[in-house]
Amino acid sequence: MEPLLRVNNIYKAFMGNNVLNDVSIELYVGECLALVGENGAGKSTLMKILSGVYKMDSGSIEVKGKKVEITSPKKAQELGISIIHQELNLIPNLTVTQNIFLGREKTTHLQIDEAQMNQEAEVLLSQLGISIQPTVLISQLSVAEQQVVEIAKVLSQDADIIIMDEPTAALSLEETSRLFHIMDNLRAAGKSLIYISHRLEEIYKVAQRICVLRDGKVVENLKTCVPVSTVVESMVGQKIDNYYPKKAFKTGKVVLETRNLSDKRNYFNINIQVREGEVLGIAGLVGAGQIQLARGIYGISKVEEGEIFINGEKYTHLSPRNSISRNLSLVTESRKDEGLILPMSIKENIGLSPWAPVHNFIGVINSLAEKKISEKSIEDYKIKTDSIHKKAVLLSGGNQQKVVLSKILATNPNVILMCEPTRGVDVNGKIDIYNIINYLLENNKAVVLISSEVPEVLGMSDRIAVMYKGKIVFETKNEGITQEKIMFYATGGYQHG
Repeated sequence: MEPLLRVNNIYKAFMGNNVLNDVSIELYVGECLALVGENGAGKSTLMKILSGVYKMDSGSIEVKGKKVEITSPKKAQELGISIIHQELNLIPNLTVTQNIFLGREKTTHLQIDEAQMNQEAEVLLSQLGISIQPTVLISQLSVAEQQVVEIAKVLSQDADIIIMDEPTAALSLEETSRLFHIMDNLRAAGKSLIYISHRLEEIYKVAQRICVLRDGKVVENLKTCVPVSTVVESMVGQKIDNYYPKKAFKTGKVVLETRNLSDKRNYFNINIQVREGEVLGIAGLVGAGQIQLARGIYGISKVEEGEIFINGEKYTHLSPRNSISRNLSLVTESRKDEGLILPMSIKENIGLSPWAPVHNFIGVINSLAEKKISEKSIEDYKIKTDSIHKKAVLLSGGNQQKVVLSKILATNPNVILMCEPTRGVDVNGKIDIYNIINYLLENNKAVVLISSEVPEVLGMSDRIAVMYKGKIVFETKNEGITQEKIMFYATGGYQHG
């Protein structure tokens, strides 16, 4: 069978650094091809070449047996290639409909036909099983809802080849399941998919073949009948014995406690305790209230009822500034929007907090101290970079996340709230972050790990709380607990069992 898409011997370099080296792939009609590899392996660069964002240095691309030149995103769309980007590509002050049809507006008598576009957008969103008003502004939607809009935008283009770059990163289990159903329907209709994800369990559900990239080269083409360990070893180039290297440490006093905490919208009557030397994992589907809970405790959003105690003392006048001064820190859900200032360097980001030990009493930065703490962070947290002066925007997702952690930990907090700390991070990067958690526990710190990845919560927590519709519905020591039991509570199954 002739492939729908053939990529032949592509090379791409940035400033003399080879990112893609003799890469060739094939994609067939009605197939889902999974593209996997560590951050920096070249996956996103290859997809940006296929979608017209980057131009290859050499090589060729064929679509339907004909050699093509993809010179722009518009040209890619004309050839039937669309992409769902890992980073949301939406305009906040436009409506859902306006974003879906941006640049392809429907007109009647030389006027934009808003009514028709709203109607078509509503149908697309209905197919995705989500109730979003087409006329609402993107800025009013959650990250998960924005991701669904991004998917709807690509589906509206009726492409033959759809590239999905981490499309489920912000989706709930139910939304992910709907997306997989849509993908099955697309393949049945003759569409072809390239699927990129660090969640290997997803790949085995949706893909027929797996292409493994490492250091800019294709190292394996595998069927999905091979064990997960084979895929991981191909990705990292070595055998990994323990994906979750959690260590047990002696626990100390309670350092964070909430009593009947509520914002009356997202979470209600939350009672938790976290001790020195332990990880409290909070599991739940996207939108269960766990992220809003962390933001409330930290002081970003308003708490309406209840009490918070830090080291036994009641914490009032909640704000990020007061939280940091009380040795409470937050790793936010979105590193690019809230965790980093991307145009700034690694050094500048790490020394950003006024509580980092790089300022004098009047706030003047000590450049030598800033340099010293940055170099130490790069070494301690295994940040892959050739310079502390490298801009954060040029780092891979995993290394950006390590810079976020470096910035947070530079203030020497005792309690760290971590929201989705490994989202979009490759296998080795995840293990590095898990080892940072072990380092914190060894030094009597306490961690609240909030993650929508149940295996991560199971693998790295001492105790687990499960949230459903804003409430903690189950809490236990992490002893003999299964993923199925957590999902039973996270999906509200206990109400019907």
